[in-house]
Amino acid sequence: MKKLIAGLAVIASLLLVAGFLYVLLFMEDVENDPASRSQPEQSGTSNARLNAPKEIETDADVLDAIDYYTQRNQDTVAWLRIPGTKINDPVLQSHDNFTYLRTDEFREYDLYGCYFADWECSVGPRDILSSNTVVYGHSDLTDQPDGPRFSQLFHFADAEFAAATPVIHFSTLEEQMDWEVFAVVYTNTGFSYIDAEPEGGAQALAQEAMKKSIYDYGVTVGPEDKILTLSTCSVRDDPQDRSQRFVVMARLLPEGAEAPQTASVTPHTPE
Repeated sequence: MKKLIAGLAVIASLLLVAGFLYVLLFMEDVENDPASRSQPEQSGTSNARLNAPKEIETDADVLDAIDYYTQRNQDTVAWLRIPGTKINDPVLQSHDNFTYLRTDEFREYDLYGCYFADWECSVGPRDILSSNTVVYGHSDLTDQPDGPRFSQLFHFADAEFAAATPVIHFSTLEEQMDWEVFAVVYTNTGFSYIDAEPEGGAQALAQEAMKKSIYDYGVTVGPEDKILTLSTCSVRDDPQDRSQRFVVMARLLPEGAEAPQTASVTPHTPE
């Protein structure tokens, strides 16, 4: 009997050891399986997208949306909304201008990235904004306004749309801000429009942009004004030339000023 009990004890011990080793090996396989590692992250991102604010129309909506995205990505610094387009999304900012080229608001790979502010820009309430706040975004390289992201900027190439859309909304958690459009420009990287503190100030940059604009808006930009520059790629003149850009620029309206409902748009021959 004693031998039988001892034998059973040995068998039980072996089974326990075998079970323990199986668990260890199984856990190692799970940890080394890319699919199993990515599943929780994908699930979390999916839920984040599912619960994201759907309609951003009012100032209160904007504040709620910025707060929502900030909780999920601390690089969220502002909200960009252009009436009449699908541009109604957060603006990110990193320590460089490469992080969000192919990364979306949730830090996932995306061919079209997201909207992001130039890393040198100071973003916050109007008092600390750079002279020139630059926001980048991809287009689908067709120069048509029905594409994703900043493809929508090409709506401004239509004079009727430009006249009906005089204001861009670019706001932060600290302040809701309206910006009056003053230039729509086809250009290339030879035009130095992306400096946060341009030589000669915002007024000098604005004057140069107005010369290159396809419209004369009749808007005056003064030496104390701050401007917003939205930039994307264009292929209008040469599909192979990746230095081409389409740029929309606007000036910050004074605090409390009534935003215009329409723009006086006159076709202009760029210099």
